[in-house]
Amino acid sequence: MNRILICLVALIVATSAARSEQGPVHPPIAPVLERMLVSYIRPGYGEVKIAASDLETSIAELCATPSGEHLEAARSGFRATVDRWSRMEWLRIGPVMSENRLERILFFPDRKGTGRKQVQAAIASRNESVIKVETLSSQSVAMQGLGALEFILFGSGSDQLAGAEASHRCAFARAAAGNLVNLSRELIDGWRDGGELTAAFLAPAASNPLFRTDAEALNLLLGQMIHGLEAIRDTRINAFLEREDANRDRPKSALFWRSGMTMASIRANLDGLEAMFNLSGIEIVSQQSAPRLADTIRFEFDQAVRTASSLDAPVAALLGEPQTRDKLVYLDYAIRIIIDRLDQEFAQAGGLAVGFSFGDGD
Repeated sequence: MNRILICLVALIVATSAARSEQGPVHPPIAPVLERMLVSYIRPGYGEVKIAASDLETSIAELCATPSGEHLEAARSGFRATVDRWSRMEWLRIGPVMSENRLERILFFPDRKGTGRKQVQAAIASRNESVIKVETLSSQSVAMQGLGALEFILFGSGSDQLAGAEASHRCAFARAAAGNLVNLSRELIDGWRDGGELTAAFLAPAASNPLFRTDAEALNLLLGQMIHGLEAIRDTRINAFLEREDANRDRPKSALFWRSGMTMASIRANLDGLEAMFNLSGIEIVSQQSAPRLADTIRFEFDQAVRTASSLDAPVAALLGEPQTRDKLVYLDYAIRIIIDRLDQEFAQAGGLAVGFSFGDGD
């Protein structure tokens, strides 16, 4: 009898050791994928389409009846569209990654000012190919999306939109807004029920082109968040902020500096990534081994969002004041903290083994 007891104890110890070596055992990832689709992806793209449709309507009204009031309404519609898009911008899977849709919605970084030059040239020459959606959609990606629209509505000569003499420029803006509506519709359609992408996204399997296992699915979702945060830090904030030398700051390299939407878009970026974390329910994979970690990550997100929200002045003004510039440096640091939490602590709590690359989730 004692021998049997000893054997049972040995078996339990061995099994426990094997499980410890394999990492924590977690619930299936399928509910997380479904929540991600139903609660984040579909509603998020739906809001982009609504904002783009409202923008198209406001620009049509401006073109039909030019006035300062209608111009301001169109500019407000642009800001709302930027906000909605910024919340979804870092989801880099699915239809947004095909047919250059990502770049057609927002071409950035544009270090050589290609978009501005092309838009200016099209306006100056009264290029007929940019005033209809069907022809604009085949032009350079830099002329089709939010970057082009910002220059049209806020750049040099934009005040003329309040008068009838800017009819070509206004038609260009209307076509660009219509193009955004079409692109957002395509994104929604790509994630429809019964589609190939939806079927693949919801069911990891050996033959699945997205992910073969729950661990690969977790890696892809977590990679979306980490790469998004890295991009906010590297291609948004560091585009205009030189952390170690204020004399090398570049306010006019900031995205959306003309419309004053630089910091608002960064705040929306962070809001969107936090929503991805919360609405997907991905925290379930860490609850067994690190039950408080998700709340810690939420706290770090909230710190970063509050800091970004407090920086609501034009970029040049923020960089010109030591106190607000220090806040920008702190925001850079706060984002790094979230990245470390996800990349190290959450990945480990989620059972991702050494050897997984978050580049696979890009």
